[in-house]
Amino acid sequence: MSTISTHQITVSDMMCNGCEDTIQNEIRHEPGVRRVSANHIEETVEVEGTDDVDIDTLVQKINELGFTATRD
Repeated sequence: MSTISTHQITVSDMMCNGCEDTIQNEIRHEPGVRRVSANHIEETVEVEGTDDVDIDTLVQKINELGFTATRD
């Protein structure tokens, strides 16, 4: 049985709700992701998922969208 964990990613250059939506839409369908919540004011993306979530891959995908993401 997989456990559910919450991970935080810092994204230093989200500017608006549209940025949040772009990131959320990109990573919500990744393996193991159960919930994703981006917040441009706090500069964070919170990801809740199973053991299958690869946070480094999610950080890379966010960076490929043109943002600056780092794993916390």
